Amino acid sequence: MKHILSLYLYLFLFCVFSYSQNYQIKKIVVDATTKLPLENVLVFNETDNSTTNADGKFVFVSQKNEINLNLLGYEEVKTTFDELKNANDTIFMQIKTIELQEVVVNNAGSYMQKVYSKIKDNVLLNYTVDFFLRNTLKKENENIVLQDIYAKKNQNTTNKKMISIEILNMRKIKLFEKKDHINFKFPDFNSFISMIVPEPSKCNYTEIAFNDADYKKITFETKEKDHTGQIWSGYFIINRNDYAVVEYYIIPNNDLNKTPYQKGLISNVQFRTIKWNKCMKFSKDIATNKYYPINLKMECRVEIVTDKKTFFYDNNIDYFVTNNPTNEKVNSNFSPDKDLFKAKFPYSKDFWKNQNQLPLTTELELFLKSIADKKDKTKEYEVIGNF
Repeated sequence: MKHILSLYLYLFLFCVFSYSQNYQIKKIVVDATTKLPLENVLVFNETDNSTTNADGKFVFVSQKNEINLNLLGYEEVKTTFDELKNANDTIFMQIKTIELQEVVVNNAGSYMQKVYSKIKDNVLLNYTVDFFLRNTLKKENENIVLQDIYAKKNQNTTNKKMISIEILNMRKIKLFEKKDHINFKFPDFNSFISMIVPEPSKCNYTEIAFNDADYKKITFETKEKDHTGQIWSGYFIINRNDYAVVEYYIIPNNDLNKTPYQKGLISNVQFRTIKWNKCMKFSKDIATNKYYPINLKMECRVEIVTDKKTFFYDNNIDYFVTNNPTNEKVNSNFSPDKDLFKAKFPYSKDFWKNQNQLPLTTELELFLKSIADKKDKTKEYEVIGNF
């Protein structure tokens, strides 16, 4: 009897361990025809989400064995950790080749009115998610900032602050030349996560061909210039079944090189934004049948003019949600209206081992390797970071 009880105990412990262990895998996703890497491919199952970086690489961690890969315009891939474990490092995604539907341009405006009227029915308003955010900055095409944040976000429309952020862990590093007195201000969570949508009555809409019969793609352009002299344009990709927006892209349409300069705090410095765009992707929460932003990407280029030279900063921010929405409470520890890089939290190497995140691109890996060399040149460079 004693041996039987011991066996039962062993089996129970084994089952508990098996249930709690995580599957983990790293792969590269490319276009099956061009063999080029595919960025922002959604990697997911019933409980967890990840995405690919600019090199097409992803890391996926989950307790579920299933893996799905989805990118609009491509055939969805359904597989498992077990199948991919011994497979090739590269996953090929096939572009959809269905016959393009005839484009109807006459009713695009009225169709978008319907989309706007369905927003309240389609959008998830109050929820909590975990997310990963990568913030990078280049000066003259050379990386000088890397910041990765893993955090919880609660969105609550009944709260005055609307958004609460709990940073769980962070790694950041900034390398700059001491002679460079330019202080770059990064966006805050509020401005980055917000969705700037033009009023439907102030836009011209056109439906264009899209190689997925389940969705419509409608482009837009504002009829009038804004206060900065810009016409805005972009597109919506809309689910035909429920009129929900699943992807949204916006960009200034005018020549940003004609944008007037602004003066910095230092009298001999002028600056202007000459590139800005944002792309947002939305996913449906099965539990509520509502949509929420699962992936955001923003790109910005700023031109700096001093009395000696002209140079450029490029800021890219990538964000993706790593789990399905919950009602979990958030212990707010960072203000959503504060500069992202102002966050100060200790770095834990162990924390990052089992998190869904963007792998470092080859370019960022080289940046981190270069820091050690430049860090020793104390007269020329300074490093700020936590890892």
